Amino acid sequence: MKRYGIIGGTFDPIHYAHLYIAYEAKKQLNLDEVIFMPAGSPPHKNGKGVTDASLRYEMVKLALEPFDEFSISNYEIEKKGLSFTYKTLEHFKNNGKELFFITGADCLMDIENWREVSKIFSLCSLVVFARGGFRNEDLIYQKKNIEKKYNGNITILDLKELEISSTDIRKRIQNKERVDFFMPKTIIDFIEKKGLYKGE
Repeated sequence: MKRYGIIGGTFDPIHYAHLYIAYEAKKQLNLDEVIFMPAGSPPHKNGKGVTDASLRYEMVKLALEPFDEFSISNYEIEKKGLSFTYKTLEHFKNNGKELFFITGADCLMDIENWREVSKIFSLCSLVVFARGGFRNEDLIYQKKNIEKKYNGNITILDLKELEISSTDIRKRIQNKERVDFFMPKTIIDFIEKKGLYKGE
């Protein structure tokens, strides 16, 4: 059975930490492929000034060009309405695929507020990467609690901490500060060409 990782996000913009997380997930879980899924209309960010989906998709596509083991899907962008994780997993699930949904520690802590949590765990294993502000013991406690309650499977990735955030990158661009430490040059060139993040 093929093992597919799905890493979702707004990717506004995509940066090196996203690529590193995807690489480590693939290696540590022996995945055949990692699919990047730019969010179309994420419910938790609805109406909060997210960059146009077609531009975010193009940035992800550019960032993935050097990586044969990564691919991109426009499923959430092309579908109408809000993007819910269980719907995305239903779309990708078939008998020839084992799915692993890659997400941040903040999502693990908040997962009981997601739609159809039981269905999510019936469709995939959850793969969690640490983010600043969460203690490891709190993550382990939540992992055990959620696994027991929903009969789920959760893996916490062993990662180096890369404190890179899309929010910080957008602020730095607005302030005319350098961002080439955080993202590929192809993305920086694209942002400059399209005039993104200048007036947030």
